Amino acid sequence: MKPFAALALGWRPMIGALALSTCLALPSAAQTASPPADPVFRALYEPELIMKHRRAIGLTDEQRDAISRLIRELQGKVVSLQWELQDQTTSLSAELDKPRVDLDRALDRMERVLQTEREIKAAHLTLLVRIKNVLRPEQQTSLRQLRDAPSDR
Repeated sequence: MKPFAALALGWRPMIGALALSTCLALPSAAQTASPPADPVFRALYEPELIMKHRRAIGLTDEQRDAISRLIRELQGKVVSLQWELQDQTTSLSAELDKPRVDLDRALDRMERVLQTEREIKAAHLTLLVRIKNVLRPEQQTSLRQLRDAPSDR
């Protein structure tokens, strides 16, 4: 749901959805049954896919350790950003709950929320690109084939 669309429905559902989507964005991508249609996402490989097929692609211990290190770095950064996002969302919600809303202040607080969301998404993209760069071209080809193969579920 887009943040501005959520404003029309009420702010509280958006807060929950925002927090949930931010916390679960990376793991939920791997749970989809069919390959994602997003061309940017399709060019990258989520960690869960790599872990699932590590033997099939011949992932080395060094590659596994490098990917684990990258994930730990992301988690540290994203946890801090999620706290910041929660504070900003609470601040925006408080502003919107007032009987008379200062539009400029509300827009400024919304911009802060959106900026932090962008930082979280940029951190996730950075992780996925760095993970891709750890993989050899033939491993990437194998992962693409494994991901695109029809599921046996």
